[in-house]
Amino acid sequence: MKHFSALLFLGALALPAAHAQQALTATATPAPTATAPTTAPAPARRLSNGEYKAQIKAADATLKTKPKDVDARLSRAAAHLELKDYEEAVADYTALLRTQPANADWLYQRGTAYLRAEKFQPAINDFSKILKADPKNTPSLLYRGVAKMKMLNFKGAIPDFGAIIEQEPENAEALEYRGVCYSHAGQDDLAMQDLEKAAALNPAAAKTLKRYRPSK
Repeated sequence: MKHFSALLFLGALALPAAHAQQALTATATPAPTATAPTTAPAPARRLSNGEYKAQIKAADATLKTKPKDVDARLSRAAAHLELKDYEEAVADYTALLRTQPANADWLYQRGTAYLRAEKFQPAINDFSKILKADPKNTPSLLYRGVAKMKMLNFKGAIPDFGAIIEQEPENAEALEYRGVCYSHAGQDDLAMQDLEKAAALNPAAAKTLKRYRPSK
């Protein structure tokens, strides 16, 4: 195993690129279900910081007179996420989840906010609740795996990425991350198999392959 700094590499893994916007697109009231979407919706157009602040101000005004207004709270939570006000976003999703504890969309959004705030265990807890009801939920598997990597729990992350690869054998992100986990777990042959395939599918993963290729 090439002992590349895990912390340096993981600094680039805050959120996988393919799903980075999923937590920012909910504005309507989701159905009270424990099953989340298995693919990320198209990302919403990013507004200016001033527009997001205005969105928060409008939501604040609504919630003063209608504290249970779901749309206003969701709008405010999404704006807080875009502005990197993660604690405020978590507070809004927590308030929503008090009314619908099994709502997987809100659990996913809160888990994403926790992940961005580097509160990895609470993030894992939220993604795990989704996966208990929907074990094949790809976005939650991916994010839970990343959160475990951030905690340097590489062995624990391998099954999450493996579950994605079983469903999507050419998922380059999952292959790249599982390869890194295998490397840190001392399983170099498996690591190289995953990283070489990831690099073939996504040229950007070639840098990771180079970092983790065992020295001859």
